[in-house]
Amino acid sequence: MPRDHHVRRALALQRDPSLPPSLELSEGLCPILRPDGAMKERLERHEPPLPVCPGGGCAVRRFFERAAEEGAAVELDIGAGYGRFSRGHAAANPGVRLLAIEQEEARVARTDVTARRMGLRNVAYLNAEMRYALEYCVPAGSVSAAFVLFPDPWPKDRHARLRFFRRPNIDLVHRLLRPGGALHAATDNAAYFAQMLEVMGADDRFEPIAPYVRGPDERTDFERKFLDQGRTVHAASWRRR
Repeated sequence: MPRDHHVRRALALQRDPSLPPSLELSEGLCPILRPDGAMKERLERHEPPLPVCPGGGCAVRRFFERAAEEGAAVELDIGAGYGRFSRGHAAANPGVRLLAIEQEEARVARTDVTARRMGLRNVAYLNAEMRYALEYCVPAGSVSAAFVLFPDPWPKDRHARLRFFRRPNIDLVHRLLRPGGALHAATDNAAYFAQMLEVMGADDRFEPIAPYVRGPDERTDFERKFLDQGRTVHAASWRRR
C-alpha cells in the first residue's frame, strides 16, 4: 500500500495519458501473481488443480511473445527495488528485453514512471511475488540472463531459509535459463557471498564464469550507498551448462 504522498503521486502518474505508453505489467494478470490466502496455500503445496496461464489475455505471455517475434534476448532483474539497475541496463542494451520483477507496488510505480520519462521501451516492470512469477509465469528456457543484485541477506540464523540462494530457487532459475544462459549476483555481505559460492559450487548444472561488470549507471541504490561507505562489493556469475 502507498505509504506517503510521493508514492500516491507515482501511482497516479502511471495512469497519466500524457506519458508514453508503459510496459508495466500489473494489469490483467492471473491470480498467481496477485494471490489471496487460499491461492497461496495451493501454490505452496502445488495442490491441483493449479491455475493455468490465461493465454492471449496474459500480459506476461505477450511480453515474451513480442520478444520472440523481434528476435530479442530476454533478461530478468529479480528483485528490482527502485529500478536503478534495470533502467541503466535497459538504456545501455537497447536490443535486450528486460523483465524486472519486484513485489512492492510502490517501488514498481516509482521506477515505471521514471523509465517512461526516460523513453525506455525495452523494460517491463512486473509487480508480483518473485517465486510464483518464476515458477508459473516465465516460460522455460526463455531467458538469456538473470540478475540477483543485493538480495536481502537475512543475517539472522533463523531467517537464513528466506535467502534467495537456496536450491529450490536455483532450480527455478535453471528452468527458465536457456542453455548457456547466465546468472549474475552481487552482495556486500561476505557471509552471504560465501553461501552463494557454496550453493552454486555444489550444483553441477552451472559453471562459474567471469563476473558481469556493471557500468556506473547500472549500480543499484544499495550498491552506491555501500561504495560510499567504503564497503566491499562481491560479485559472481555462473553459466547454465
